[in-house]
Amino acid sequence: MPSLDLHADPVDLTAALVDIFSVSEEEKVIADTVQAALETQAPHLEVIRNGDAVLARTNLGRPSRVVLAGHLDTVPVNENMPVRREGTGDDEILHGLGTVDMKSGDAVFLHLAAALREPRHDITFVFYDCEEIEATKNGLGRIERELPEW
Repeated sequence: MPSLDLHADPVDLTAALVDIFSVSEEEKVIADTVQAALETQAPHLEVIRNGDAVLARTNLGRPSRVVLAGHLDTVPVNENMPVRREGTGDDEILHGLGTVDMKSGDAVFLHLAAALREPRHDITFVFYDCEEIEATKNGLGRIERELPEW
């Protein structure tokens, strides 16, 4: 199983996520990897699994909660794996499957999950499956049905 460093620069974390194959309905490896990273690097969060979706949240008793959700799946591979880097420093660009939709967002959420130990609002992070295909298979709908308290 690949590993993720949630404290890494989000650009590097994005590249690591892009290099994990996760076409719709084949998200088990990326979900396993995200779950393991959250459980080991964000011990302040409650982490659960629902199919190939991973949910994590603070339980600090704050008066409000923010939900950050992103999907783990991608469209089919089309000569866009592994990630390709172009440029350096602030001009660096990542090219690859999921860099824009949605793995860069997931990288930011994962980085925040590890870094924000005492947020002003309780936070729920949702990393879900099957967003790129028909709505009946979408992980958010399943989570809503099976885990409404989340």
